[in-house]
Amino acid sequence: MGKLNIETITSHDTEQPADSIEWCPHDGWQDVFVCGTYQHERDEEPSSANRVGRILLYRFGGGPTDDTLSLLQTIDRSAVLDQKWNPRTNHQLAVAGADGTLALYALSDTSGQLQLEPQTTATLAGDETEERNLLALALDWSPDGKRIAVSDSHGCIELLNVEDGLQHVHSWKVHGFEAWTCAFSRHNENIIFSGGDDCLLCAHDVRCPGEPIMKGKNKTHSAGVTSLLSFAARDHILLTGSYDENVRLFDERQLKCSVSELPLHGGVWRLRSNPLREPDAILCACMYHNFSVVRLNADDSFELVGVYGEHESICYGCDWQQVGKGYRSGRNVIATCSFYDHKLCVSEVTVA
Repeated sequence: MGKLNIETITSHDTEQPADSIEWCPHDGWQDVFVCGTYQHERDEEPSSANRVGRILLYRFGGGPTDDTLSLLQTIDRSAVLDQKWNPRTNHQLAVAGADGTLALYALSDTSGQLQLEPQTTATLAGDETEERNLLALALDWSPDGKRIAVSDSHGCIELLNVEDGLQHVHSWKVHGFEAWTCAFSRHNENIIFSGGDDCLLCAHDVRCPGEPIMKGKNKTHSAGVTSLLSFAARDHILLTGSYDENVRLFDERQLKCSVSELPLHGGVWRLRSNPLREPDAILCACMYHNFSVVRLNADDSFELVGVYGEHESICYGCDWQQVGKGYRSGRNVIATCSFYDHKLCVSEVTVA
Protein backbone atom coordinates (compact mmCIF):
# COMPACT_ATOMS: atom_id res chain seq x y z
CA MET A 1 0.00 0.00 0.00
CA GLY A 2 1.51 3.32 -1.12
CA LYS A 3 0.21 6.83 -0.74
CA LEU A 4 -3.57 7.07 -0.72
CA ASN A 5 -6.21 9.23 -2.37
CA ILE A 6 -9.49 9.76 -0.53
CA GLU A 7 -12.39 10.93 -2.69
CA THR A 8 -15.90 11.77 -1.48
CA ILE A 9 -18.64 9.57 -2.93
CA THR A 10 -21.62 11.15 -1.19
CA SER A 11 -22.43 13.32 1.82
CA HIS A 12 -25.38 14.04 4.08
CA ASP A 13 -26.48 16.73 6.55
CA THR A 14 -27.05 15.04 9.92
CA GLU A 15 -28.91 18.17 11.18
CA GLN A 16 -27.35 17.83 14.64
CA PRO A 17 -23.60 17.84 15.43
CA ALA A 18 -22.20 14.40 14.56
CA ASP A 19 -19.52 12.64 16.59
CA SER A 20 -19.41 8.87 15.95
CA ILE A 21 -19.57 6.41 13.05
CA GLU A 22 -19.70 2.60 13.23
CA TRP A 23 -20.08 0.22 10.27
CA CYS A 24 -21.88 -3.05 11.02
CA PRO A 25 -19.37 -5.94 10.76
CA HIS A 26 -21.86 -8.78 10.33
CA ASP A 27 -22.36 -10.79 7.13
CA GLY A 28 -25.20 -9.46 5.00
CA TRP A 29 -25.28 -6.09 6.77
CA GLN A 30 -21.84 -4.67 5.97
CA ASP A 31 -23.52 -1.93 3.93
CA VAL A 32 -25.16 -0.58 7.11
CA PHE A 33 -23.69 1.92 9.56
CA VAL A 34 -24.80 4.18 12.38
CA CYS A 35 -23.97 7.82 13.06
CA GLY A 36 -24.40 9.36 16.52
CA THR A 37 -25.18 13.01 17.24
CA TYR A 38 -24.79 15.36 20.22
CA GLN A 39 -26.84 18.55 20.51
CA HIS A 40 -26.28 20.75 23.57
CA GLU A 41 -29.06 23.20 24.40
CA ARG A 42 -26.74 25.97 25.55
CA ASP A 43 -29.36 28.20 27.19
CA GLU A 44 -29.67 25.76 30.08
CA GLU A 45 -27.39 24.71 32.92
CA PRO A 46 -25.41 21.55 32.01
CA SER A 47 -27.53 18.47 32.62
CA SER A 48 -28.49 15.27 30.83
CA ALA A 49 -31.87 16.80 29.98
CA ASN A 50 -30.37 19.37 27.61
CA ARG A 51 -27.87 17.03 25.95
CA VAL A 52 -29.99 15.47 23.25
CA GLY A 53 -29.00 13.39 20.27
CA ARG A 54 -29.91 10.78 17.71
CA ILE A 55 -28.86 7.46 16.32
CA LEU A 56 -29.01 7.63 12.53
CA LEU A 57 -29.13 4.26 10.75
CA TYR A 58 -27.84 4.38 7.17
CA ARG A 59 -27.41 2.00 4.27
CA PHE A 60 -24.80 2.71 1.63
CA GLY A 61 -25.39 1.14 -1.78
CA GLY A 62 -27.37 -1.92 -2.75
CA GLY A 63 -24.91 -3.34 -5.27
CA PRO A 64 -21.36 -3.06 -6.65
CA THR A 65 -22.08 0.17 -8.56
CA ASP A 66 -24.78 1.64 -6.33
CA ASP A 67 -23.59 4.71 -4.40
CA THR A 68 -26.95 5.61 -2.87
CA LEU A 69 -26.87 6.67 0.78
CA SER A 70 -30.23 5.99 2.44
CA LEU A 71 -31.31 7.08 5.91
CA LEU A 72 -33.28 4.09 7.22
CA GLN A 73 -34.14 5.20 10.75
CA THR A 74 -33.78 8.09 13.19
CA ILE A 75 -33.88 7.42 16.94
CA ASP A 76 -34.25 10.48 19.18
CA ARG A 77 -32.61 9.98 22.56
CA SER A 78 -29.94 11.32 24.91
CA ALA A 79 -26.82 12.60 23.16
CA VAL A 80 -24.54 9.87 21.83
CA LEU A 81 -20.85 9.84 22.76
CA ASP A 82 -19.82 6.43 21.40
CA GLN A 83 -21.28 3.34 19.73
CA LYS A 84 -19.97 -0.16 19.04
CA TRP A 85 -21.44 -3.28 17.41
CA ASN A 86 -21.18 -6.61 19.21
CA PRO A 87 -18.21 -8.27 17.44
CA ARG A 88 -19.66 -11.77 17.66
CA THR A 89 -23.40 -12.32 17.87
CA ASN A 90 -26.95 -10.95 17.94
CA HIS A 91 -26.32 -7.87 15.78
CA GLN A 92 -26.32 -5.77 18.95
CA LEU A 93 -25.35 -2.12 19.10
CA ALA A 94 -24.13 -0.65 22.39
CA VAL A 95 -24.48 3.11 22.87
CA ALA A 96 -22.82 5.38 25.45
CA GLY A 97 -25.12 8.25 26.38
CA ALA A 98 -24.75 11.75 27.83
CA ASP A 99 -27.35 10.76 30.44
CA GLY A 100 -24.84 8.39 32.06
CA THR A 101 -26.33 5.23 30.59
CA LEU A 102 -25.29 2.32 28.42
CA ALA A 103 -28.04 1.18 26.06
CA LEU A 104 -28.34 -1.91 23.88
CA TYR A 105 -30.21 -2.03 20.57
CA ALA A 106 -30.85 -4.97 18.24
CA LEU A 107 -30.68 -4.67 14.46
CA SER A 108 -33.65 -6.49 12.93
CA ASP A 109 -35.34 -6.82 9.55
CA THR A 110 -38.38 -8.79 10.71
CA SER A 111 -40.71 -5.97 9.66
CA GLY A 112 -39.35 -6.01 6.12
CA GLN A 113 -37.13 -3.00 6.77
CA LEU A 114 -33.96 -2.75 8.80
CA GLN A 115 -34.62 -1.20 12.21
CA LEU A 116 -32.82 -0.79 15.50
CA GLU A 117 -35.02 -1.94 18.37
CA PRO A 118 -34.25 -1.02 22.01
CA GLN A 119 -33.33 -3.95 24.25
CA THR A 120 -32.15 -2.76 27.65
CA THR A 121 -30.44 0.14 29.42
CA ALA A 122 -28.12 0.33 32.44
CA THR A 123 -27.28 3.42 34.49
CA LEU A 124 -23.60 3.76 35.29
CA ALA A 125 -22.49 4.05 38.91
CA GLY A 126 -19.94 6.84 38.46
CA ASP A 127 -18.20 8.37 41.46
CA GLU A 128 -20.64 8.72 44.35
CA THR A 129 -18.59 11.58 45.82
CA GLU A 130 -19.22 13.80 42.77
CA GLU A 131 -22.36 15.51 41.53
CA ARG A 132 -24.33 13.14 39.32
CA ASN A 133 -24.06 15.04 35.98
CA LEU A 134 -22.45 11.89 34.57
CA LEU A 135 -21.68 11.18 30.91
CA ALA A 136 -20.78 7.79 29.47
CA LEU A 137 -17.86 8.73 27.22
CA ALA A 138 -16.63 5.58 25.49
CA LEU A 139 -17.22 1.84 25.37
CA ASP A 140 -15.70 -1.36 24.06
CA TRP A 141 -16.89 -4.96 23.73
CA SER A 142 -14.80 -7.88 24.90
CA PRO A 143 -13.55 -9.99 21.97
CA ASP A 144 -16.11 -12.71 22.75
CA GLY A 145 -18.99 -10.21 22.78
CA LYS A 146 -20.07 -11.11 26.33
CA ARG A 147 -18.87 -8.04 28.28
CA ILE A 148 -18.70 -4.28 27.81
CA ALA A 149 -16.32 -1.77 29.38
CA VAL A 150 -17.48 1.84 29.69
CA SER A 151 -15.52 4.95 30.68
CA ASP A 152 -17.18 8.04 32.12
CA SER A 153 -16.80 11.73 32.91
CA HIS A 154 -16.08 11.03 36.60
CA GLY A 155 -12.89 9.16 35.66
CA CYS A 156 -14.40 5.74 36.34
CA ILE A 157 -14.41 2.49 34.36
CA GLU A 158 -17.36 0.13 34.59
CA LEU A 159 -17.53 -3.50 33.47
CA LEU A 160 -20.89 -5.03 32.57
CA ASN A 161 -21.90 -8.57 31.62
CA VAL A 162 -24.17 -8.78 28.56
CA GLU A 163 -25.17 -12.45 28.59
CA ASP A 164 -28.37 -11.79 30.55
CA GLY A 165 -29.36 -8.17 29.96
CA LEU A 166 -26.82 -5.72 31.38
CA GLN A 167 -25.39 -6.87 34.71
CA HIS A 168 -22.94 -4.67 36.64
CA VAL A 169 -19.69 -6.52 37.44
CA HIS A 170 -17.18 -3.85 38.56
CA SER A 171 -17.01 -0.07 38.78
CA TRP A 172 -13.80 1.60 39.87
CA LYS A 173 -12.23 5.06 39.97
CA VAL A 174 -9.13 5.28 37.78
CA HIS A 175 -8.50 8.80 36.48
CA GLY A 176 -8.43 12.18 38.18
CA PHE A 177 -10.47 13.74 35.39
CA GLU A 178 -12.55 12.40 32.50
CA ALA A 179 -11.81 8.84 31.41
CA TRP A 180 -12.03 9.61 27.70
CA THR A 181 -11.54 6.11 26.38
CA CYS A 182 -11.30 2.40 27.20
CA ALA A 183 -10.54 -0.80 25.30
CA PHE A 184 -10.29 -4.52 25.90
CA SER A 185 -7.03 -6.13 24.89
CA ARG A 186 -7.50 -8.23 21.74
CA HIS A 187 -4.75 -10.51 23.05
CA ASN A 188 -5.94 -11.04 26.64
CA GLU A 189 -9.65 -10.50 27.26
CA ASN A 190 -9.05 -10.04 31.00
CA ILE A 191 -7.09 -6.82 30.43
CA ILE A 192 -8.84 -3.47 29.97
CA PHE A 193 -6.95 -0.32 29.01
CA SER A 194 -8.11 3.19 29.85
CA GLY A 195 -7.02 6.70 28.95
CA GLY A 196 -7.89 9.90 30.75
CA ASP A 197 -7.70 13.67 30.74
CA ASP A 198 -5.05 13.30 33.46
CA CYS A 199 -2.66 12.13 30.67
CA LEU A 200 -2.54 8.58 32.05
CA LEU A 201 -2.70 5.33 30.10
CA CYS A 202 -3.61 2.46 32.43
CA ALA A 203 -3.99 -1.32 32.20
CA HIS A 204 -6.36 -3.23 34.50
CA ASP A 205 -6.70 -6.96 35.23
CA VAL A 206 -10.41 -7.70 35.75
CA ARG A 207 -10.11 -11.33 36.88
CA CYS A 208 -10.14 -10.34 40.55
CA PRO A 209 -13.42 -10.77 42.47
CA GLY A 210 -12.90 -7.31 43.98
CA GLU A 211 -11.69 -4.11 42.36
CA PRO A 212 -9.53 -4.81 39.28
CA ILE A 213 -5.77 -4.62 39.78
CA MET A 214 -3.70 -1.94 38.07
CA LYS A 215 -1.26 -3.90 35.89
CA GLY A 216 0.51 -0.99 34.23
CA LYS A 217 0.58 2.78 33.92
CA ASN A 218 2.12 5.23 31.48
CA LYS A 219 2.64 8.95 32.13
CA THR A 220 4.41 10.05 28.93
CA HIS A 221 1.45 11.62 27.08
CA SER A 222 1.69 15.39 27.41
CA ALA A 223 -2.10 15.83 27.20
CA GLY A 224 -5.21 13.72 27.67
CA VAL A 225 -5.35 10.19 26.22
CA THR A 226 -8.39 10.23 23.94
CA SER A 227 -8.36 7.02 21.87
CA LEU A 228 -7.18 3.41 22.11
CA LEU A 229 -6.91 0.58 19.60
CA SER A 230 -5.76 -2.86 20.69
CA PHE A 231 -4.41 -4.07 17.37
CA ALA A 232 -5.72 -7.56 16.65
CA ALA A 233 -3.56 -8.13 13.55
CA ARG A 234 -0.28 -8.14 15.53
CA ASP A 235 0.51 -9.61 18.92
CA HIS A 236 0.57 -7.29 21.93
CA ILE A 237 0.22 -4.04 19.98
CA LEU A 238 -1.71 -1.11 21.50
CA LEU A 239 -2.18 2.20 19.69
CA THR A 240 -3.07 5.45 21.45
CA GLY A 241 -4.25 8.87 20.34
CA SER A 242 -4.01 12.01 22.43
CA TYR A 243 -4.85 15.67 22.67
CA ASP A 244 -1.07 16.14 22.31
CA GLU A 245 -1.58 15.36 18.58
CA ASN A 246 0.49 12.16 18.50
CA VAL A 247 -0.39 8.58 17.66
CA ARG A 248 1.75 6.10 19.61
CA LEU A 249 2.46 2.38 19.60
CA PHE A 250 2.96 0.44 22.84
CA ASP A 251 3.74 -3.15 23.67
CA GLU A 252 0.74 -4.15 25.81
CA ARG A 253 3.03 -6.12 28.11
CA GLN A 254 5.23 -3.10 28.89
CA LEU A 255 3.57 0.32 29.01
CA LYS A 256 6.44 2.33 30.51
CA CYS A 257 7.42 3.83 27.17
CA SER A 258 6.13 3.87 23.61
CA VAL A 259 7.81 1.84 20.86
CA SER A 260 7.12 4.47 18.20
CA GLU A 261 5.08 7.61 17.64
CA LEU A 262 4.04 9.98 14.89
CA PRO A 263 2.95 13.63 15.26
CA LEU A 264 -0.29 14.41 13.47
CA HIS A 265 -2.35 17.55 14.04
CA GLY A 266 -5.43 18.63 15.93
CA GLY A 267 -5.73 15.96 18.63
CA VAL A 268 -6.35 12.28 17.78
CA TRP A 269 -9.91 11.48 18.88
CA ARG A 270 -10.48 8.09 17.21
CA LEU A 271 -8.40 5.27 15.74
CA ARG A 272 -10.02 2.72 13.43
CA SER A 273 -8.80 -0.23 11.35
CA ASN A 274 -10.41 -2.84 9.12
CA PRO A 275 -8.98 -6.20 10.24
CA LEU A 276 -10.46 -7.91 7.17
CA ARG A 277 -8.73 -5.79 4.52
CA GLU A 278 -5.54 -3.68 4.80
CA PRO A 279 -5.44 -3.98 8.62
CA ASP A 280 -2.24 -1.90 8.82
CA ALA A 281 -4.06 1.20 7.53
CA ILE A 282 -5.21 3.15 10.59
CA LEU A 283 -7.91 5.78 10.09
CA CYS A 284 -7.44 8.68 12.51
CA ALA A 285 -9.91 11.41 13.44
CA CYS A 286 -7.63 14.42 14.03
CA MET A 287 -10.10 16.75 15.68
CA TYR A 288 -9.10 20.26 14.63
CA HIS A 289 -7.26 19.33 11.44
CA ASN A 290 -8.60 16.51 9.25
CA PHE A 291 -9.02 12.77 8.92
CA SER A 292 -5.74 10.98 8.25
CA VAL A 293 -4.68 7.46 7.33
CA VAL A 294 -1.50 6.19 8.96
CA ARG A 295 0.26 3.01 7.90
CA LEU A 296 1.74 0.76 10.56
CA ASN A 297 4.94 -0.60 9.03
CA ALA A 298 6.49 -4.02 9.62
CA ASP A 299 9.10 -2.48 11.96
CA ASP A 300 6.30 -0.93 14.08
CA SER A 301 6.98 2.58 12.80
CA PHE A 302 4.21 4.87 11.50
CA GLU A 303 3.89 6.61 8.15
CA LEU A 304 1.28 9.16 7.10
CA VAL A 305 -0.13 7.90 3.78
CA GLY A 306 -3.42 9.77 3.28
CA VAL A 307 -5.35 12.87 4.35
CA TYR A 308 -9.00 13.84 3.92
CA GLY A 309 -9.84 17.52 4.33
CA GLU A 310 -13.48 17.63 3.27
CA HIS A 311 -14.79 18.55 6.73
CA GLU A 312 -14.82 22.11 8.09
CA SER A 313 -15.50 21.43 11.76
CA ILE A 314 -14.25 19.15 14.55
CA CYS A 315 -13.44 15.71 13.13
CA TYR A 316 -14.80 13.20 15.64
CA GLY A 317 -16.29 10.11 13.98
CA CYS A 318 -14.79 7.70 11.45
CA ASP A 319 -14.72 4.05 10.49
CA TRP A 320 -13.72 1.70 7.68
CA GLN A 321 -16.44 -0.36 6.06
CA GLN A 322 -15.82 -3.74 7.69
CA VAL A 323 -15.51 -5.97 4.62
CA GLY A 324 -12.99 -8.47 3.27
CA LYS A 325 -11.28 -8.59 -0.10
CA GLY A 326 -14.09 -10.72 -1.56
CA TYR A 327 -16.83 -8.19 -0.81
CA ARG A 328 -18.96 -7.36 -3.84
CA SER A 329 -17.74 -3.82 -4.50
CA GLY A 330 -14.02 -4.50 -4.13
CA ARG A 331 -13.59 -0.94 -2.84
CA ASN A 332 -12.07 0.44 0.34
CA VAL A 333 -14.75 2.72 1.79
CA ILE A 334 -14.76 4.94 4.87
CA ALA A 335 -17.42 7.05 6.57
CA THR A 336 -16.53 10.22 8.45
CA CYS A 337 -18.48 12.88 10.33
CA SER A 338 -17.82 16.28 11.85
CA PHE A 339 -19.43 18.31 14.58
CA TYR A 340 -20.66 21.87 14.12
CA ASP A 341 -21.14 21.56 10.35
CA HIS A 342 -23.09 18.30 11.05
CA LYS A 343 -21.61 16.71 7.96
CA LEU A 344 -21.42 13.01 7.13
CA CYS A 345 -19.30 11.78 4.20
CA VAL A 346 -18.84 8.38 2.58
CA SER A 347 -15.57 8.18 0.63
CA GLU A 348 -13.46 5.77 -1.38
CA VAL A 349 -9.81 5.17 -0.52
CA THR A 350 -7.53 4.24 -3.43
CA VAL A 351 -3.80 3.89 -3.99
CA ALA A 352 -2.41 7.04 -5.57
